[in-house]
Amino acid sequence: MLASLTLPVLLVALGPVQAEPQKLRIGTGDWAPYVDQERNDGGALARLISAVFAEEGYQVEFIFHPWDRNVLMLQQGQLHAIMPYSCSPSRLNYGICSDPLVRGEIVLFHRRDQAFDWTTVEDLLTYHIGTTLGYSYGPAFDEALQAGRLSVEQNGKEDTSFRLLELGRIDLHPQDRAVGYAMLNRLFPEDGGKIVHHPRQLNTEPLRLLFRKDDPESVKLLRVFNARLRDFAQRGDLQRLQQALNSGNADDWKPSTSAQAVRD
Repeated sequence: MLASLTLPVLLVALGPVQAEPQKLRIGTGDWAPYVDQERNDGGALARLISAVFAEEGYQVEFIFHPWDRNVLMLQQGQLHAIMPYSCSPSRLNYGICSDPLVRGEIVLFHRRDQAFDWTTVEDLLTYHIGTTLGYSYGPAFDEALQAGRLSVEQNGKEDTSFRLLELGRIDLHPQDRAVGYAMLNRLFPEDGGKIVHHPRQLNTEPLRLLFRKDDPESVKLLRVFNARLRDFAQRGDLQRLQQALNSGNADDWKPSTSAQAVRD
């Protein structure tokens, strides 16, 4: 009886118990400036996604793996979501896509001393191209790749194709423009200028968060995320982030908070 009487008093003394934030595991890859494994905050898109979920009481842990392994772990239910991915038709077989975060721009990188021009994917058939496993480069390129019409060398690591391109062992490497130059600055800080991009876009497409298909929890998380993301868009965060990515200042971008929005 004594124990039963003292327990409520103890609980009152301690005050209300604060619920622990629910933790989410999101798979990604080292893809600076969008996602950067060397930064404690995970890079620009990691900051955005953490801020969006934080306003709904979720805490995000980012898991860095190769892109194709992220997909497998999502399908197996080991991850709540993966990012940043384009919403290609093949990915809709296993995933459901969030609203757009930012827009990526895929271009073809080549050596500066190599005369190169192209108009359609048909113009690429005579070149040896380095690609990364798990990537989508746009409908036309992906279709030609799957049909075996392109000469490709697929690699599991992000930086391998740029190293091969610098050595002259491949002719072209499709990559997001912002990611490409961030990677070149990291790999070849003194002579990265030997590699440039062709101004024609291979593909431009929104980058998104990808949740698991046919999973009730994923549907709930998608709705929560999209609703909060719209708040960030209305506050101008997504536009400022896109501008920071385009200008090379993504490391300095920080998302606003709902409290800041009220003050403004």
